[in-house]
Amino acid sequence: MTMTIKLLPAALTALGLLAACSPEAEKPVANKVTANEAEIIVPSAPPEVNIANASEEAAGVGLNLAPDELTLVLPNGSSRHVGFGMAKAEAVKMISAALGSPIEEAVNQDCGAGALGYAAFRNGLSLYFEEGKFAGWDLDGRENGKFTTGNGIGIGTTRKELEASGSAVDVGETSIGNEFMMGGLSGLLSTPAPDGKVTNLWAGTTCIAR
Repeated sequence: MTMTIKLLPAALTALGLLAACSPEAEKPVANKVTANEAEIIVPSAPPEVNIANASEEAAGVGLNLAPDELTLVLPNGSSRHVGFGMAKAEAVKMISAALGSPIEEAVNQDCGAGALGYAAFRNGLSLYFEEGKFAGWDLDGRENGKFTTGNGIGIGTTRKELEASGSAVDVGETSIGNEFMMGGLSGLLSTPAPDGKVTNLWAGTTCIAR
């Protein structure tokens, strides 16, 4: 499942330039994952954000989630990878071409991994940056399951569907809820039952207080 997004003229131009000349980002040798911790700190959206213009979406552009990157899927079927280790400016530019500008950008000093920069986008997607490099992403339920992995895992996926995806799923009750780990992906389930649904999903280094 992918999200169909309409791009504004300026965003289309930016994405076109990226498609023409942007190489795939190099992935770092190691990626720090901070998943099983005491508290998740998710940037909150401003009380009111006028997104009327951003909702004019162009058909055919999707965004997929992965344990070590985000992927833009262009209308012609090609993809552009926003991988962990990419410079912050380039990562924000590429995601902004599809989702519009971030609604909030700042540095959180209280993260378990130390101070992390973040860029929060509409629909509950946040990017995290460590030492100026893209290091992780976090997704909450505001997007109603519109962003998924290549095999359809996203907000609203049930535990039964997670386990049917072919990867081992480790579920346990922690101080932050019914937490699961599946490969490089982590998240929370509404309940540990087979019909419990994913309510939060993240990968990489995110803002988890230790």
